[in-house]
Parts: sequence; C-alpha cells; structure tokens
Amino acid sequence: MEENTPANSTPHRPRKGGRKPGPLADKQRHVVSVRLTDAEHERLTQEAERYRLSQGEVLRSVWLKQKTAAKLQAPPTPEEARQLAQLAGMAANLNQLTKLAHLGQDQRTGATTVLGQMHHLLKRLTGEAS
Repeated sequence: MEENTPANSTPHRPRKGGRKPGPLADKQRHVVSVRLTDAEHERLTQEAERYRLSQGEVLRSVWLKQKTAAKLQAPPTPEEARQLAQLAGMAANLNQLTKLAHLGQDQRTGATTVLGQMHHLLKRLTGEAS
C-alpha cells in the first residue's frame, strides 16, 4: 500500500496571513450569564433591534453608564429617510446653482428658492416646524 504523504515531507506550517490580533487587554474573553424575566427579555430584545446591536452590546453600554439613546441614534424612519434623500437632492441643486453663478450667470432667484426649501425641510427634520 502507498501512503498519501511522502516520508521526507516537511510538517504543515500555519498560515501567516489574516488580521493581526489587537491588544490583549481589549479582548473580550469572559462570558456572563444573566437571568431575565419575560418582560425584561422582551425589552432587551426590542432595544437591541431598535439600535441594531446585539443584546450584549446593549447591556454593556448601560453597564458602562452610557445611555443607549444618547450614545446611538435610532435608525431613520421611512419618512425621515425620504426627507434626507430630498435634502441631498436639494444640496445637489444648490451646488449646480453655485457653479452657474461662478460662470457669471445670475442665479439669485433659484438659490433663494432652494435655500428656502432646505431651511423648511431642516426645520421639519429637527422638530422645529410649527
């Protein structure tokens, strides 16, 4: 019978590629078990989903005395996302008007209109609209 590896082959060496390990002090090596009531577990699950974090990250942020809501912003609602996209479009329009103004064309009316729309939308996004 034949062997799969020759007798004079060198032993396998581990690969050297890949991400370099970080400082040992920053490595999270310990696991802690916590018992929760059904209501507490539901609240933790909702908080983790709201901020798109793991349950452990939510608990760690609270334990480190960092308010989750102050530390992280909730993802935008579909309406806020639509308004932010609209704002980005207005910013592009303003850039085009600025470029035309640098070429010597009068763009005061267009710029005033776009700036007014942007101001109104920014007030709505920040909750200052009346």
